Amino acid sequence: MSDDQDSRASADSDPADARDAAFLRLLDKLATEYQFDVREYKETSLARRIRSRLSQVRVESFADYITYLDRHPDEHVALFNAVLINLTGFFRDPPAWAALRHEVVPRLVADAGHSRAIRVWSAGCSTGEEPYSIAMVLAEHLGERARDFDIKIYGTDIDEAALGAARHGLYRTDHLKDVPSELVERYFAKEGQMYRFRRDMRRWCIFGRHNLAQDPPLSHIDLIACRNVLIYFRSELQDRILPTFNYALRESGFLFLGKSESLLARSRRFAPVVLKWRIFQRAPLTGPDVMVPPRALLSEVSRGPAGRDTRDFAIRLQSLIDVLPWAVILVDATDTVLAWNTAATSLFDIPVEAAMGCQFRDLDISYRIEGLRARVEDAKTRHVPTRLERVTFPRRTGELLTADISVVPLRDDHHQASSVVVAAVNTSDHARMVEEMTRIGEQHATAVEELQSTSEELETTNEELQSTNEELETTNEELQSTNEELETTIDELQATNGELATLNAALEERSAELRRLDAFHTNVVNTLEAALVVLDVDLKVLSWNERAAELWGVRSEDAVGRPFLTLPIGDVVKNARPAIETVLATGRAEVVPDIALPNPRGDGRVIMHLSRLGDVATSPRGVVLLVEAKR
Repeated sequence: MSDDQDSRASADSDPADARDAAFLRLLDKLATEYQFDVREYKETSLARRIRSRLSQVRVESFADYITYLDRHPDEHVALFNAVLINLTGFFRDPPAWAALRHEVVPRLVADAGHSRAIRVWSAGCSTGEEPYSIAMVLAEHLGERARDFDIKIYGTDIDEAALGAARHGLYRTDHLKDVPSELVERYFAKEGQMYRFRRDMRRWCIFGRHNLAQDPPLSHIDLIACRNVLIYFRSELQDRILPTFNYALRESGFLFLGKSESLLARSRRFAPVVLKWRIFQRAPLTGPDVMVPPRALLSEVSRGPAGRDTRDFAIRLQSLIDVLPWAVILVDATDTVLAWNTAATSLFDIPVEAAMGCQFRDLDISYRIEGLRARVEDAKTRHVPTRLERVTFPRRTGELLTADISVVPLRDDHHQASSVVVAAVNTSDHARMVEEMTRIGEQHATAVEELQSTSEELETTNEELQSTNEELETTNEELQSTNEELETTIDELQATNGELATLNAALEERSAELRRLDAFHTNVVNTLEAALVVLDVDLKVLSWNERAAELWGVRSEDAVGRPFLTLPIGDVVKNARPAIETVLATGRAEVVPDIALPNPRGDGRVIMHLSRLGDVATSPRGVVLLVEAKR
């Protein structure tokens, strides 16, 4: 980008727009009245896109545009299309797709060897080129084996118009410029001037509306492709979306981002596979690798004369909690573990002898279960029971368990907190059942969507897809946000270039039409037997036909553009000037009945008819002189 372009981009993305109170009111209006909430998009890019729409409708300020929206009920649709950057393309950034093809797809197919099911989520799919590209990559890798796999590619976006185009799967030739010719032949069928994606593979792709900022994610996904979508969101929204992607992916699933998105470089949720092309793999979150402390001696529960009775009571208490089906831990006020039953050993992978007498905070279970240690300390200080529901934590074998945990403080005779009971119920089977029910529900929704897509395919007509150009990322606190802003600006310049190309084509067509009209006008004027001269209000010659050239011996190219009164045509000027001035002043036609003039063929006499050029109700635009030989 040149320095001039850079300065223009900076001017266009003036952060003052984002702080404009009317701008914020406009965003609130879009969210509340039109259910189009973009308040978590990056303000500078958003303001620039809305400014572009303001210039198109010739509105000066955001406040005026709010009034304009109220007066034009359909304007919000055009605004949405201006804000939503539906940039996409087949195999966008081919080296990135090559990395996906070689590093990820073979592993996806290998992992699906037993289930024969592959689930892909294309988030922000726009008009569908990305899901169809994934379908072609999978089909190329599987070959004849594709019929043995259950492949589902979910394409989601918030733009219903773009989703409608994606469902049709119909594209112009220029949309396929990045698709190798052999793939075009295998996966597209020509329909007139358009190409339609192959119908049998179209059934792999399911399109639906989904808002990344608000809607719950899909689940059990093998690959998420979300390319150059997050760059338009503020960092707070990005931080909320990444955990949902981690949740949506199965263990060891893959995340495919755009080349400008580097926010995962230091994330513990994802490990890089091909960092250059932003391909990551889901990494399970675990607590710190805490070593189990050595076995501690069981301390006496009480000292003094009653010590033996207290120890007997402790033995009976231990026997009692050992038969319970729930994991039970008793922690005293000094954080020492006083009781640890057999169910706790089974659930938490810590033997009784390694737990009894130890400090609870030294046991790795206090770190493996997120928030457990804080709840225990809170129960000690505030004396209020708490509960952790559907907590997920790993066993040492790597297996993930789900449990419901209650933390209850116990009080002594003086109503002081003497210890804390931690009781846990293994709900892994219940969680798996809920997950299975969710999966069945999704399969049902998928079946309904497939039926809808099949019905829509029967009603498709030849429609042209319109693509806009991508934007560079907006400015951020670090160097990455600057790169994003530059890319957003380039996208807008490309959009402008596209619009200019359309205008140039229209101008060329208009110029051709004008040339045809000029030729027609010239032919008509030159066929007149009378000499025709057209003057403007300054008496400069606008038109001079061939008969005038013959009559006065002055060529058209020598006469047009020159003052009529300076032409070398003898006494014609002196005789015609009063009549010309009269016509311009009054608008009334005049006739000069007898004029002698020289011409190449000898002396002759002519009659000159003069009339005003222009409507009588308006100012005159000139004078028309029609000269014919006097008979």
